[in-house]
Amino acid sequence: MRSQIEAVQKNSALLIQNELDYLKNLTASMALTLSHAELQTDEDILQILEGYAETSNVVRALFVTFDGCTYTSYDGYQGRNEENTRLDGVLLSEIREPVFSQPFYTDELDEVIFGVVAPVTMGGTPGVLVSSYNIREFPSLLENSLLDGTAQIGIVSSAGKVVSGETSDQFGLDIFDALSDLTFEQSSAEAMRADFAEGKQGFSVYSAGDAVHYCTYGPIDANDWYVVVTITENSLRGKLVNLEQYGLWLTVELVVIMLGLLCAIVVGRLREQKRTQAILERAAQVDGLTGVYNRKAVEDAITQSISEAGENASATLLVIDLDDFKNINDEGGHLWGDAVLRECASRLQDAFGAAGIVGRIGGDEFVVYLPGDWDVDQVEEKTNALIRDFYVLTDAGERKKVSISVGMARASLGKSSFLSLYQLANAALYRAKQTGKSKLSD
Repeated sequence: MRSQIEAVQKNSALLIQNELDYLKNLTASMALTLSHAELQTDEDILQILEGYAETSNVVRALFVTFDGCTYTSYDGYQGRNEENTRLDGVLLSEIREPVFSQPFYTDELDEVIFGVVAPVTMGGTPGVLVSSYNIREFPSLLENSLLDGTAQIGIVSSAGKVVSGETSDQFGLDIFDALSDLTFEQSSAEAMRADFAEGKQGFSVYSAGDAVHYCTYGPIDANDWYVVVTITENSLRGKLVNLEQYGLWLTVELVVIMLGLLCAIVVGRLREQKRTQAILERAAQVDGLTGVYNRKAVEDAITQSISEAGENASATLLVIDLDDFKNINDEGGHLWGDAVLRECASRLQDAFGAAGIVGRIGGDEFVVYLPGDWDVDQVEEKTNALIRDFYVLTDAGERKKVSISVGMARASLGKSSFLSLYQLANAALYRAKQTGKSKLSD
């Protein structure tokens, strides 16, 4: 009988350890991806955190700088707090590889969560990426079908504190205190405490009320957690009648079940990780405020298009600038300024995005790249329509005209590059600005 519940305990520990390893690797790979992302503003950081949380099993995602500035997927930017410069007493700047935070209960979610913390640099600022997970997800991994659900399987810290209970009220209960008044037939509460402290496997038998309980426990290598399995003697005997006859078959069945579960979990997690990675890599290319390509991504996309087009191809590049954008922010506030930028990006995407490449390369400056032999009159018509009809609603609901200047460059690609095209279009933009603004120049 002991061998059967020990098998359940060991395989449950293996499943949880596999899950913890996966979460650690996922956070590390996300941190690496984000460290190479082009993130220019706080909005970029918040958007990518939101995308990360939405496309994975992360409950909450946070970026915390070494000086305690905190960005969250759920509550935006929370400012700087000296208390946030440490994790469980360790300075964030001393974290060199992914680590686990201690579990904690949150009133807002009414859940017990813990974090995987990995070093990251976002927007040029070093800090840590925190992926928060729900402890409640772990018991669903635990294989208990062999005993028909009659066993209790839980996660306990090495200090004996309950990590995953049936309810959040059980979180933090000390199992050694609960066991101290019971009568042990094998081992004792103090012997169990010593095993937990030393990272040892163990087995105990004790009486609670009229029932005799078998309890087996063992550590999870990926954290300081223990998996504890308990079952009453009567329940175990009822499930394992004729153990001598069916013991081998039951062991084989357990191995098959566990291998099947491990394979399913690994395959599912790999698919989820690839999907999340692809979404985040895409998010890292997008300007967080406007939704079009950011500076690096648009340069890379245009450079690739030029490279693939060949020397005999031609292209058109537009550089779009919002006139007197500082006045827009000063008069209408930054929120309205942000709305103007988003509307400009949306209009450009509607006009040219189906066949071209649209990106934001600076505060109020956009580019549109049109590969191929575009008709000049068509480009001018679309651009002049945008300049003429660019109105944006204010917070008060008023349609307000916003002035735009545009520079256009057309060239046979030959030895052209993004930089050479940009310089031509930017010179045209300068001419538009110098001759009265709110116009297109080539």
